[in-house]
Amino acid sequence: MSAGEAIGELARAAAERASQWIVAGLAAEAGPAGELDGRARVRRVEEPRLEASVARYLEDSGPQATGAGLEPKLRVVSFARARDGAIEVELSPTTWELGRGFHMALLAQERAPDAAKHWLAAAFRGGPVTPGLAAVHGAVTTTDGKLALMRRSADVLYRPSHWAATFEEQMVQADLAEIDALAFATLRGVHEELGVPRELCRTRLLCALVELETLNVAFYSHIAVEVSSQELVRLARTAPDACDADRLVFVDAQPAVLRELSRSGGGTTHAPLHPTSALRLEVLARYFEPARP
Repeated sequence: MSAGEAIGELARAAAERASQWIVAGLAAEAGPAGELDGRARVRRVEEPRLEASVARYLEDSGPQATGAGLEPKLRVVSFARARDGAIEVELSPTTWELGRGFHMALLAQERAPDAAKHWLAAAFRGGPVTPGLAAVHGAVTTTDGKLALMRRSADVLYRPSHWAATFEEQMVQADLAEIDALAFATLRGVHEELGVPRELCRTRLLCALVELETLNVAFYSHIAVEVSSQELVRLARTAPDACDADRLVFVDAQPAVLRELSRSGGGTTHAPLHPTSALRLEVLARYFEPARP
C-alpha cells in the first residue's frame, strides 16, 4: 500500500462519520460539506509558519530535487462557507520548491507518515497545515451533452498518460488581481488547455477537494462551454498548452455513465485516471442528478 492509499483509508474512515463528503479514487471532498452554491471570495494573507510536525517531516525527508518553478505560486491557508453561502478562501504566496518538495517527499513513501491523520483532519476542516500548491480542477461539458476527457501527455511532470476529467491548473499570484480568483484561474485553464474563449464559458464551483497522495487542496468547478464536442476538438488543436494532453475524447454527461466511469477506475478505455478524476466524476454526477431543482 502506498502512502496515498493509506491516507485514502483514513479519509474513508472520516467520510463514514460525515456522509456528506464523497471519497473516490485518491481524492476526497473537504471543507464545507455538500454542494457549494458556486460563489467564492478570495483574499491574500501572509504564509503561515510551518507547523512543527510538517517542519520535522521535511527535515527528516531531506532536500528534494524539484527544479525551479516558472511563476510565483499560491498556497491554500483556509476555506469555509460564509453566512451568505459563498465560500471564503485565503491564499498566501509560496514557492514551487516548498510545495512540490513536500509532495515529492510524500510520494516517495510507502506508508503514511504518523502525522498524516492530523494533516488530513486539518484539511477536512478547511485549514490545511501542509505545504501545497493552490490549484483549480475543471470538468468541461459541451452543448451536445458531452463531458471532455483529456489524457495527459507522456511528457508532463505529474501523472503522465493519466486521464483527467477534464483538466487541472495551478494558481499563480497574478490570479489574485481578479475579483474571483478561483473563477479567473478556472477560465484561464479552459483557454490554455482547450482554447475556449472565456466569454463562451459558464463556471460553477462545486467543491473543495484534497488530493490524498499529496494532501494538496484544489477547487473543483463545472464549466459549460457554448460549443459542441466537435467544435471543441477543433479549438483544442490551437490551445496555448495543447502539448500538455495527447488525446481528447468525450463521454455522455449522464449521472449513470459518470459514476460507472468513476467506480471502474476509467474502465478499459480511460484508465488510469488522474488521482482526482474519480472524485470529479462522482461530484459531477451528483450535480447532474435529475432531482436537482
